[in-house]
Amino acid sequence: MGTASGSYSVVTGAASGIGRDVARRLVAEGRRVVTTDRDAAGLASLTDELGDAVLTDATLDVSDHDAVMAWGERLVAEHGAPEEVFHVAGIAIWGDPTRLPHDKWQRVIDVNLMGTVNVVEALVPAMADAPVLDGRERRRWFGLLPGRRRRRHLCCVSSAAGFLGLPWHAAYAASKGGVLGLCEVLRFDLAPSGIEVHVAVPGAVDTPLVRTIDIDGVDQSVSRVAKAKGLFQGLAVTPAEAAESLVTGVRRGRYLIYTSADIRLGRWAQVNMPWAYRGVMRLLNRGLRWAARDAVVPRPAPEAVAPHPATEATR
Repeated sequence: MGTASGSYSVVTGAASGIGRDVARRLVAEGRRVVTTDRDAAGLASLTDELGDAVLTDATLDVSDHDAVMAWGERLVAEHGAPEEVFHVAGIAIWGDPTRLPHDKWQRVIDVNLMGTVNVVEALVPAMADAPVLDGRERRRWFGLLPGRRRRRHLCCVSSAAGFLGLPWHAAYAASKGGVLGLCEVLRFDLAPSGIEVHVAVPGAVDTPLVRTIDIDGVDQSVSRVAKAKGLFQGLAVTPAEAAESLVTGVRRGRYLIYTSADIRLGRWAQVNMPWAYRGVMRLLNRGLRWAARDAVVPRPAPEAVAPHPATEATR
C-alpha cells in the first residue's frame, strides 16, 4: 500500500539566508511549508512571520542521523509524504588544507554531505512510495501539447565549490562536491518513482553564513582580510535573489540551477577554456594567500605528554 502524499513543501535551513527566502517564496505561491533549522529563535521568528502557512516547524541538526530519521517518521505519519523538499541547510568552513584541523574537515562533511544523506534517507523513501499526484504540472509549447503529470521534487543546495577549484575550499568542496555527485545519481535512480531531482550551485550569496564564515587560523579583523571579504560580498547576490533562482529552476524542471552568471561562466570556462580557468584559479589562490599573509593566528604549541610507562620500560 502506498504512502499518503501531502501537498506541502519541506525547507531545511529555513531560519535565515537562502532557506528563509525559499520558504517565503513558496508561501507567496500559496503553498504550505514545513521548516527546520538548528537555530530555534530564527525558526520561531519565521513561523511568526508566515503564520498558518507553516504546517509545522522543528529545531533540527541535520547531521544528527537519529534525530532526522525520527523527525521524518513523525512528519510522514502525521502529514503524508511531502510533495517537494528544498534541502538548504549547511555550514561553511575554509582554511589552508595543510593546516586545517581534522575536526573541521569532519564537521563540514557531517553537516553538508551526511546531513543531505540523512534528509534523503528520512523523506525520499516515503516520497517514492506515495501515489502519483493528480493534476498537470504545466503545459508545453504554449498549450499545444499535453503537459507532464505533476512530479515530486527534491532540490539540494550544493555550491560552485563543488566543481570549481576555489582557494582554501578543500573541506567545503569535499562536502558540496559529494552533494553534487549524490544528486547526479539520484536524478536517474528516482525518476521511475516520480521524483524529479534538482541541485543548486550558488556562488557568492550575501547571507549570515558568509558574514560569519569560519576561515580557519585567520584573524578576519585584519584589514586586508576584511577588504577581501568585502570584495566577495560585493559580488554576491542577495538571499532573495538566490531563493528566486532555486524555486524558479525547480518550477521549470532544471536539474543544475545557477544563482548567478559568473558561476555559469566559470563552469563554461573550466570545460571549454581550461587555460583561462587555471589562470583565474591560480590568481584567486595567490590573492587569498596575500590577504591572509599577516593574519595567520599561531596555533598553540601541543602540550607535553608524559611518556607512557611501557615506552619507558622498553628503552
